[in-house]
Amino acid sequence: MLCSLLPCHLDLRTARLIRGTARTGENDRLKAAALLLLDFLVPFGVLLRRSPARPPFEGWSELLWRFLPQTFFGFWLCSLVPWIGGFFYMLVLVPLSARHHAEVRGLAGLPAELLLRYLVVILIGFGGVWSATGHLFMADWVAGQIGWPAGSPFQTELAFSTLGLAIAALLAVWIADHLITAVVVAKSVFWLGAAYVHLEEAIAHGNFSPLNVGTPLVGDLVYPAILLTLLWRARGRLA
Repeated sequence: MLCSLLPCHLDLRTARLIRGTARTGENDRLKAAALLLLDFLVPFGVLLRRSPARPPFEGWSELLWRFLPQTFFGFWLCSLVPWIGGFFYMLVLVPLSARHHAEVRGLAGLPAELLLRYLVVILIGFGGVWSATGHLFMADWVAGQIGWPAGSPFQTELAFSTLGLAIAALLAVWIADHLITAVVVAKSVFWLGAAYVHLEEAIAHGNFSPLNVGTPLVGDLVYPAILLTLLWRARGRLA
């Protein structure tokens, strides 16, 4: 009786093993597809994963003509979701890309200095280019959304100041070290100062325009808190 049941028992075990292998294979395919989508939406992850093995500034033209335009498209897609789209990109997709980087390198967890580098390059670097583009090429619309008067030359100055800091942040693709510290401190001062101006405009002048008290104000408070915390946690590992 036992012998007659044994093949059936083995068949059941084999069937379970096959189903388990099939599920594992399916999971692997889903993970691979998700990572491909992540690299499409956050293409800077591809550049940052390979940059340590390349000479400084090699591939700058690819950054300019491939990675920046593709990031514009990915961020624009996310920004179609009102209020939370931009935060989802910067605070969910970018850390996921950094986490994939850590897995590729065989690192345990997600080191603070690696996530900080991703946020400097993408949040401050690309984000600064995005912001400067709006202030330069859609100046009147942006001014209206903030509640500013249109046609002010100070807005053009703001655009170039933001662009300059963005370019410095993009250099972190090749140069990390103390550059990251300097960029994080400088940008955090700007963000917190901008938050003060937004709040003063709302309280003193009743300016509740969408880009005055909306997501920009939230970002001006949340982003420096995150970056300065990561900078503190990564201290001693950026030198």
